[in-house]
Amino acid sequence: MMTTLRQDIVFGARMLLARPGFTIVVVLSLALGIGANTTIFSLINSSLFANLPYQEPDRLVAIWTSRVDRPAVRNSSTGANYLAWKEQARSFDVIGATFGVTMNLGSSEDGAPAERIEAGRFTASMWDVLGVRPIRGRLFTAEEDRNGSPAPVAVLSYKIWQRRFVGDPEILARTLRLDGVETDIIGVMPEGFDFASTDTDIWIPAGFSPQQLSSAASFLMVTGRLREGVTIAQAQGEMTALSQGLAAQFPDRNKNVTVALQGLRTAFYDDVQRPLLVLQGTVGFVLLIACANIAGLLLARSASRKTEMAVRSAMGAGRWRVIRQLLTENVMLAIVGGIVGIAIAWAGLRALVAALPPGIMGLTEARINMRVLVGTGLLSIVTGVLFGLAPAIQTSNVDLATTLKESGRDGMAAGGTQRFRSALVTVQIGLALMLLIGAALMGNSLLKLLNNPLGADPKNLLTFEFRFSQDELMRPVDKYRGVGLWEIFPVTGLTFDRVWERIQTIPGVRSAAAISRAPLSGNAMGMQFFIAGQTRPEPGRGQGAAYFAITPRYFETMRIPILRGRDFNRSDTTSAPLVMIVNKTMAERFWGGQDPIGQSVTLDFVPNEQPRVVVGVVADSLIGRFERQPRPVMYIPHLQQQDRWQGPAWEYRAMMAFVIRSDSDPSSLTSAVRSAVAEIDRGKPAGNIRTVEQYLGQQARGLELYATLLGIFGLAAGLLAALGIYGVMAYTVAQRTREIGIRVALGAGGTRVMQLVIVRAVIMIAIGLVLGLGGAIGLTRVLASELFEVSPTDPTTFAVVTIGVTVVAIIACLIPTRRAMSVNPVIALRYE
Repeated sequence: MMTTLRQDIVFGARMLLARPGFTIVVVLSLALGIGANTTIFSLINSSLFANLPYQEPDRLVAIWTSRVDRPAVRNSSTGANYLAWKEQARSFDVIGATFGVTMNLGSSEDGAPAERIEAGRFTASMWDVLGVRPIRGRLFTAEEDRNGSPAPVAVLSYKIWQRRFVGDPEILARTLRLDGVETDIIGVMPEGFDFASTDTDIWIPAGFSPQQLSSAASFLMVTGRLREGVTIAQAQGEMTALSQGLAAQFPDRNKNVTVALQGLRTAFYDDVQRPLLVLQGTVGFVLLIACANIAGLLLARSASRKTEMAVRSAMGAGRWRVIRQLLTENVMLAIVGGIVGIAIAWAGLRALVAALPPGIMGLTEARINMRVLVGTGLLSIVTGVLFGLAPAIQTSNVDLATTLKESGRDGMAAGGTQRFRSALVTVQIGLALMLLIGAALMGNSLLKLLNNPLGADPKNLLTFEFRFSQDELMRPVDKYRGVGLWEIFPVTGLTFDRVWERIQTIPGVRSAAAISRAPLSGNAMGMQFFIAGQTRPEPGRGQGAAYFAITPRYFETMRIPILRGRDFNRSDTTSAPLVMIVNKTMAERFWGGQDPIGQSVTLDFVPNEQPRVVVGVVADSLIGRFERQPRPVMYIPHLQQQDRWQGPAWEYRAMMAFVIRSDSDPSSLTSAVRSAVAEIDRGKPAGNIRTVEQYLGQQARGLELYATLLGIFGLAAGLLAALGIYGVMAYTVAQRTREIGIRVALGAGGTRVMQLVIVRAVIMIAIGLVLGLGGAIGLTRVLASELFEVSPTDPTTFAVVTIGVTVVAIIACLIPTRRAMSVNPVIALRYE
């Protein structure tokens, strides 16, 4: 057995080397399909199939809250609900909770400047949930995580240990300043450890405040470790019953609230699962098209080997022996194609990972590991059998007498073989059309997004954030509508003003301003309000608009036109009459045809709100790139914001985003901005320094990458389908050369010859287009949620792509058709 297999391999290698052109085309076609599949599978393997860096991760469950009337929408949990679940649930060994915060890491004695970092606030029980240990030091305890007064201790991530502290082996003897508090470093986590993100730099005790525990605001991601033998379904039943009890016990906080459990891996990758699976299905189609194309090439090649197969059979080789020889050659082609495909995948994966949006666990660490290599190897072997089996069976089915007598005539050009090749091409056209329509819809969606009018000029704008910690910002004074009410310290607004004044003096700054959230970043706070003279809505159910606090010159800096009224000025302070500016959409929606200038508006956020007078109307500008239509927006002078604030929304008061317009490259101002901010407060760095165009680019980054990949795979499928059509037509003309010569000799003109050849092609193309359009209608439904301002059945896209595929298919037929029309009957009659 081994001897004959070795003979098959040696002979197969000789045959493949004897036809280098054929071998190269097949190997490259396979490498393209296998390489694309390997690349996408590597992403899936590192996320959807990944072993999370926790102990027994399959027992970990995310515990969400959801609305009884909207169970599919998952939300975080309140502090009170978390404590109730932790105390009462029996389906879990342990339950923990976490929430993320942005903090200021102060400058160090060794000269390292202050910086903004991302921190994870963990309950001590979260470490038990995850079952992880530090590589240095220890984790904080329940005593250090005491509510109301957590200990000033911190556990570092591996990356900040290496980046900020250069892997200092004596790191446990050091301290750092977090939001102005001297904090002891007690541990360092292993490389690659994180939770729900890849951006966390440090972990500190949650230490809930009394306001957090009594608030109706949801802010916690709760995770539990299931008891041995307990399923998610069983735990879901218990948690649903607990939620019903909490709703009856605390109706103000839990009315219409239930609990939804989700496996932790699913919770992490829910947002990327659909795009990854769509891409995997796409590259699977590309490989199928490649296989169909190669099967057609093998059938064509079999015509030149019919005499060889007949001689083998005449010398005693059975049909299975012939099939085995051909399959051996095919598997050898597939293995070589797989090796080249791995090289393509390695390069493609590196480029893809570099282009991925940051912060997605697993994807940014995607590698071609042993599981991927084994999968690629199996895929190569299965592919070799898949594309080679039908041609091998066809080739082995030889009529000895006829074949040896004809000695090379068209003994293999049976009608069944031709029909099979035509079916392969029809499938290729259908699959290519499906993929190209999907890619075109995504491309059209991307173009609409990139050309979506912003209402502002993002060019030459630099933005950065300056923030206070919660303790520096405010203090608790009361409760309002179930959440904590806090008093804002006046010094925060005055400090923001000092930063704004200072950056305007930087050389190269044309204008500067500040706003409560980075412009065009997609972030905004909703604010309820009512209008004097109009029916006042019920509390909490009033009309709303996006809320921004700004400094003077914001509209000038962003180049947002003021349509009526005036801009804010330096006199709009706490001692001046309260004012407001609204955008055009808000003016039209809430005042109709009336002029809102001079109208009185009262916010509905904290008690004892005072009315504000509308002094201006500005043009609409989008809050974020993905906004389909402008929404109502109100602007408030930042110094005239309320002196009390709801605790859950404290982050909206803790920071301001400063915007600088420059006449040249705004990035060149980065160093000067850092120095200017350090002059105001060395412990509060300028964070998130980037251009506004970078903000916009980051928002579109995922869609750009998705559309690009679908476009590349769609074009590859179209090219392979075109090659398949060309191959079938060229083979048909070659097999019918003698017949065409006879027809020409009998007086058939060029038109008749063209009809003879082209009718077959038209039938194949038409059937393929019908199949492709039907498949595309189903495929694009899957893409519907990813599209922006484009219908999944957009008729223009369907029509343009269908016409394009038809034109390419016809062009692929032209060369063989022209060859048929130029056949010399004398040469044709001497054929063979």
